[in-house]
Amino acid sequence: MKATELYPDGVHYVVERMRSKDQDEVFATQWNDDRSSFANHILRVGDFGFVLHHDDGEPIVCGGAVPMWPGVWSVWMFATDRFDEIALSTTKFGWRVFFPALEQANWHRLECRSLSTHKIAHKWLESFGAYKESESPGYGKTGETFYVYCWTRPTGGTQSN
Repeated sequence: MKATELYPDGVHYVVERMRSKDQDEVFATQWNDDRSSFANHILRVGDFGFVLHHDDGEPIVCGGAVPMWPGVWSVWMFATDRFDEIALSTTKFGWRVFFPALEQANWHRLECRSLSTHKIAHKWLESFGAYKESESPGYGKTGETFYVYCWTRPTGGTQSN
């Protein structure tokens, strides 16, 4: 597996080939279902993002985090149907590169909103230590329920771990 920073051709490639559950989740929170607009949005907000490639060079995963305000980040990821081929390598990348890079940003809260029906994403988030903090009924543009998964750590006040 090869990791790169976000780049236009890679992001557009993955967006055009997103797995079905990722499409459902992503477009439930966008103004429209235009893939090119979404890819361009990712490139605008993706200062802390990456594209993961299969050994054959094909882009498979886009992911990253967006700072919401000091110490709080929104984590995101979407992939193509080939995700299972690099799932283990992606998980290792998360533990070895992604989360340590966020450490440098001095986070105290990471959160991710996930469509309630995206069970694969929920299991993956939980494998990284995220917990389901809450449900958000009606969060999607046509009333879909989303879950808020998060990681929190103490900052001097009382927070869960």
